[in-house]
Amino acid sequence: MAQHRKRSVQLWLPLLPAAVAVLLLALVIWLVERIVGDELERRAGQRVEQAAAVYADQVARTLARRTSELELVAAMPALGLDTSAWRQHLNRLKRSSPAYVWIGATDASGTVIVGSDGLLEGNNIAKRPVYLEGMRGLWFGSLHPPLALVAPMQARQMPVPRELADIAQPYADALGARAGVLAAHLDAAFFDALRERVLGPAETQRGLQIELSSAKGERLLGERAPVTPVQWAQLLAMPEGEPLVFEGDDGERRLLVRIAIKPTDSLLQTDWQVVAWQPLALVLAPVRELERSILLAGGTTALLLGLVGFWVSRRLSRPYSEMLDAVAAKLDPAADNTPGAVLRVITEQMRRLPARGSGSRSDQALAHVLHDASRLQTVLAHLPAPIYLVDMNYRVLFWNLAAERVFGWSAAEAEGRHVDEIFRDKDPADRVRQDLRREMEHTNEPRGFHGHMLLRDGTEMWGEWWLTKVLGADGEPLGVLAQVHDLTGERQSAQRLREQGDVLAAVINAASDAVISVDMRGQITLFNPAAARIFGRSEADMLGQPLDALLPSELRRDHMALMRHFAESSTTTRPMGFGRVRGLRADGVELELEASISQVNVHGAKLLTAILRDVSERVRAEQALSRYQVELSELTQRLLHQEQVTTRELAQTLHDQLGQTLSALRLSFDSLSTQMRDVTLSPRAQSRANTVNQQIDQAILEVRQALIKLRPPLLEKAGLVAALDNEIRQRMPEAEPVKLTLAHEPGLNDQRWPEDVEYVGFMVVREAVANALEHAHGTQVRVRVAGNAERLRLDIGDDGIGLPPEVADGRPGHLGMVGMRERALAIGARIQARARREGGTLITLIWTARPGSAELGDSAFGSLDSMRDNLQPEPKGDTT
Repeated sequence: MAQHRKRSVQLWLPLLPAAVAVLLLALVIWLVERIVGDELERRAGQRVEQAAAVYADQVARTLARRTSELELVAAMPALGLDTSAWRQHLNRLKRSSPAYVWIGATDASGTVIVGSDGLLEGNNIAKRPVYLEGMRGLWFGSLHPPLALVAPMQARQMPVPRELADIAQPYADALGARAGVLAAHLDAAFFDALRERVLGPAETQRGLQIELSSAKGERLLGERAPVTPVQWAQLLAMPEGEPLVFEGDDGERRLLVRIAIKPTDSLLQTDWQVVAWQPLALVLAPVRELERSILLAGGTTALLLGLVGFWVSRRLSRPYSEMLDAVAAKLDPAADNTPGAVLRVITEQMRRLPARGSGSRSDQALAHVLHDASRLQTVLAHLPAPIYLVDMNYRVLFWNLAAERVFGWSAAEAEGRHVDEIFRDKDPADRVRQDLRREMEHTNEPRGFHGHMLLRDGTEMWGEWWLTKVLGADGEPLGVLAQVHDLTGERQSAQRLREQGDVLAAVINAASDAVISVDMRGQITLFNPAAARIFGRSEADMLGQPLDALLPSELRRDHMALMRHFAESSTTTRPMGFGRVRGLRADGVELELEASISQVNVHGAKLLTAILRDVSERVRAEQALSRYQVELSELTQRLLHQEQVTTRELAQTLHDQLGQTLSALRLSFDSLSTQMRDVTLSPRAQSRANTVNQQIDQAILEVRQALIKLRPPLLEKAGLVAALDNEIRQRMPEAEPVKLTLAHEPGLNDQRWPEDVEYVGFMVVREAVANALEHAHGTQVRVRVAGNAERLRLDIGDDGIGLPPEVADGRPGHLGMVGMRERALAIGARIQARARREGGTLITLIWTARPGSAELGDSAFGSLDSMRDNLQPEPKGDTT
């Protein structure tokens, strides 16, 4: 039997460290799978959801913007614009965004009467869905091949898009009757480019894909998500934005998120769905690599531990092997070795073990198992909690280091003293300790109490005492061991928390913004007075009620899913929606609210808190301001157009009537003078004849000067640069000694801009030069022209006395600047007058037709965007 035990010890001891290492290795791999793998999967879900949300938002914004642009264009026929002006505006609108392929309008019979670039004009599209659906109202058509546009675009050598999406709506004539359909074709490549930008570089995607599809599951753009029809139906049935994991036919698991495209602030409806998906195998690839590294390192470690364990076990088992050999030698193999006999032999051998401090290491290790009282006392002395021992008369016998720190008495001072000398009850009438002492005399069970004491220095101390009676070997009590839990810090922290809670409650109640908290069931737990005022509901009525009562009916279906989605995210606070949401007052009036939401955990329960500010009046004021700005822009444009028409008619009248009359008068007078050359006139008659001759010449000169001012020479025929060059040359003689110069970028001599832009630019330069010559008192005036077909910049600078602030701002009484600003506003340009760093004044006019800002013309749409550009901050300093 001894030999068998010996072999067992020699076998399992070497394997013990290796087995422990293998178990630890398995535990580490499991933890990596559970912690790192789950975290990567959670982050992948967030990334997939974010990619789907960003792409859906960009597509929705694009559709909403294009719809709003068409709505503005649809109002143009009611203004009485002719077909050429309408076509010019459609061309500018098409160039403003790469999303447009074609924009056009039909009459009531379906015949295209105007189209961008002149495409499809005269074609009848009455049987096409874009016309049939567009006549019924605002309509969106999904992607389809460009059937009708292929031939005309190829004929003009224009790139033909692969697929198009349609937006169509009816437009009314001046009497308000439906006159036809206004339609726009959008390039599918534009939406595909948005998708590629959201995905980012290929090396960072890790298999992430975005698919644009219809509600029926038809793929429109992007790589097809590998899901079955049944899985697609499950995806549509789940709330938007909630990640789902599906297993494909190939056995690979994939993470999918679906978000429907809903254009904001628009009545346009679309069935487009964004599906972002990513294979989990690629997401978890770092985890698999980490597990392989851990297996390699862990296997090597287990092998090394096994070898070391084998060596150590051989060293440790040698004394016990010798003892077992001795026991086996003492036993008689032929006798009946009972357990008692075996025990006696083992005991005899153990008595022969060397004394403590000599012999083998195993013998010394066995001897060290003994513990003495001094070692226990050392352990108690260094415990972090206060512990002291008193005799049955409650005089201190033992006092540890933590008790010295907490109570302010050293061990030497405390030992031998009665505990009543060390602790004094805050309330002298408190009899808890006295009652507990009498109870401890009759029981051996532990007892506890909470005390409020005064310490040595007079400070207050709260604590929890736990008393245990210590008994001797004979069962008689030796004393009482007290363990103390200091609650002073916790009590003070709780008091501070209560005070902070009172302050926070006062701040929330006094806040002018609504503060509303809900739990994860959507029930209201906090409703401050400002919320009651804004929503017209009392706090008592709303506490415990669902949040649905504060939302418009169309928003109630999705808000719980959105709330859970935010609660499960790692974000602690963010704006709600795009910083503004809608609410519902008790009387049914909808509110516009600026909102932010945050989440906190209170006693293990998650609360969501929204801070809401009522901006309904401000929104209405902004909308009214936008309408007034559009109306002002339209009025300014009409005035500019009327000025051009009036000026042209007046110039024509002066030239054709008064100019011809003066020319006839000149010829008649010259003929009469020739006939009377041989007639001798009196000096008085001769003087009058000379005066009439001079007056005729002066009248002809004044008519010519008026024609120059009314119709700038060369502007219509040669363009802005040539007209400005002629204007500067004409003014040079009268400007002396002030030096007039004109500079322009190379290649602008033949550059032409829209007619109204060139007219306004010329008139602004003429007015600015005249003001500089009259008021600047400088030595030079410099005009500079820069730009291209899409942009024009005019700088008029002088080195004079500078521009007073009231003139730069265009205040009443300074009509020159006011007139220049009104002209610039009419074409959607920006104008600024400011002082130059080196002295003098610089007036700058900037017009641009790039996408994203206004293209100038006579439409309300162009004016509105231009005014938005004009509201941007002006550049500082001299930019000459």
